[in-house]
Amino acid sequence: MPLIKSGTKRAISTNIGEMVAAGHPQNQAVAAALETARRAKMARGGSATHEGAIVSHIPGRTDKIPMDVKSGSFVIPADIVSGLGQGNTLAGIKKVQDRFEHHVSGFPAEADISEPVPIIAAGGEYVLSPATVKKYGKGDINRGHNELDKWVIKTRKELINTLKNLPGPAKD
Repeated sequence: MPLIKSGTKRAISTNIGEMVAAGHPQNQAVAAALETARRAKMARGGSATHEGAIVSHIPGRTDKIPMDVKSGSFVIPADIVSGLGQGNTLAGIKKVQDRFEHHVSGFPAEADISEPVPIIAAGGEYVLSPATVKKYGKGDINRGHNELDKWVIKTRKELINTLKNLPGPAKD
């Protein structure tokens, strides 16, 4: 069964369904469908990887947008991005850019020779480049990932506390 050589959601979904029906494990079917979509995109001259904001009409936390990112990237969840903007995703994107894209300097980015990594993302998320992750980790990408994981957990707790302490809706 040949796979449909297209990056559309319909083609990816059809390819996954065909492979599962043919007896392939779900995770293998998803990986093959995303790889086929990535190759189709590259054949059309498309960009190999995504960095930055994922702006979409698809709600956050749904993970329905197939894309490739550079190996070592970090995806900031949509609830964090929106929360940083006090419920406004675009304002949150600006806060993320101000915080991370102009972070610690002095660690030169290494040439990217890694293969793109296929992911399924959600609207409102933000993809930090491996170079940014490495900068955040003071030259160590693994440390950068660990520190970013801690920052997401801490920020989420702070946002939850802020929401808990807000006054209720105004009454007429």
